[in-house]
Amino acid sequence: MINNSLTLVQAGLSGEIVETLIYAFLGVVFATLSYFIVDLIIPGKMGKQIAEEKNVPIAIVAGSMILGICIIIAASIAG
Repeated sequence: MINNSLTLVQAGLSGEIVETLIYAFLGVVFATLSYFIVDLIIPGKMGKQIAEEKNVPIAIVAGSMILGICIIIAASIAG
């Protein structure tokens, strides 16, 4: 009886871990996709500006943008 209930708890926990991994993967995919969409919209390439030209203001804008998008994605997953 105890062993059977332990198996049910483990099965429920493993299902929740799988769901969490799926949501985490989808969140990363959507955040990356939205970064590239915003990169297409604004003039110039953000990655080149940040890496090669050491443009700190555009790095701050890119970081703020990705954090904002991640907050929206997290809220939509949780909601």
